[in-house]
Amino acid sequence: MSRYFVIAACMALLARTALAQSDAASAPPNPFFLEAADCTAAFEARVIERKAQPRSDARNQAILHDTELGFVYIGVAYRRGLRNPEADEMLKAAEKRWSQMNKHDQAKRLASCTAQAEQLMEDVSGLERFIVKNRASARVDRLLEKEKEAHATPTP
Repeated sequence: MSRYFVIAACMALLARTALAQSDAASAPPNPFFLEAADCTAAFEARVIERKAQPRSDARNQAILHDTELGFVYIGVAYRRGLRNPEADEMLKAAEKRWSQMNKHDQAKRLASCTAQAEQLMEDVSGLERFIVKNRASARVDRLLEKEKEAHATPTP
C-alpha cells in the first residue's frame, strides 16, 4: 500500500511542478528583467559601434566601461532569479527591439540605461563589483585579442 502512496505522491509533485512551470511561462516578465535585457542589448550595440572606431586606449576603456555596465545588469538579474533559456530569449528579443529603434530613441535609452547601471554598480557589494569588473575585463581582453589577431599582418 505504501508503494502506491509514494507513486501517487510523486505524480502529484510532478503535476504541481508542471503546473507551476506553465504558470511561470504565461506570467508577464519581471519588469527589471526586461530592463536588464534592453540595457544589455543597448550596451552590446554600443560596443559593436565602438569596435568600428580606430583603435585607441580611450576607445578600449569605453568598450570596457560599456561591458561592465552590461555585466552589472546581467549579474543583478541573475541574483534576482533570471536564468537561461529565458535570459537568452529575452536578450534576443531586446536586440531585435533595439535594431528597430531610431537613433534618437536609442540615444535616450542608452542615457537612461547608463544612469541606472551606474546606480546598480554603486548598490552592489564590493565582491559583486569585483566580479563584474573582473568578468568584463576578461571579456574585453578576449575581444581585443581577437581584434588584434584579425588585423595582424602575416610576416613573410
